[in-house]
Amino acid sequence: PPVPAAPGEVKMDTSKAHSVFYLPCLKRVAKVLKFLELVPKPASSHDVHLYWHDRLDVPVSKFHICRLGAGQRMNRFLTMQYQARKNTLTKKLNRLKHLFPEDYNFMPPSWRFPADVAAFKKHARKANPQGGVQYYILKPDNGSKGQGIHLAEYSRVLHTWGEMSHSYEEG
Repeated sequence: PPVPAAPGEVKMDTSKAHSVFYLPCLKRVAKVLKFLELVPKPASSHDVHLYWHDRLDVPVSKFHICRLGAGQRMNRFLTMQYQARKNTLTKKLNRLKHLFPEDYNFMPPSWRFPADVAAFKKHARKANPQGGVQYYILKPDNGSKGQGIHLAEYSRVLHTWGEMSHSYEEG
């Protein structure tokens, strides 16, 4: 295992932390937790405890994982860039909600389009039998940081989703 420089000290390699959104927060947390930030440090270094990797254009691979030594950790795991996408995550959380409804009651009803259109329509009819105005939040699978989110009234959901899909195919 890596040898701390001082008792209880954790060394963290942030040389792959490039996000302008996450890096300032990461630096504050490291300071609060009294982590020793090492930038840059070669990936083969055995005195690093935690590797921070936030580059989505360079996903974590077996190459990265195999280079970790005993006791070393990374903030990501293999296939994370796919597992954390909205469609994949929604599918998995819905499955868990079905299996463990008491434990997953914090999650609002969620659907993946086009796969769950029938379930969405069924839910919308049950949730609003009087036919009043009901709004839904539509998030594109490939959007991030609020980009591409739309708000649509029930009767416009499928039309809005179609427009969103078309604009992402063109872009």
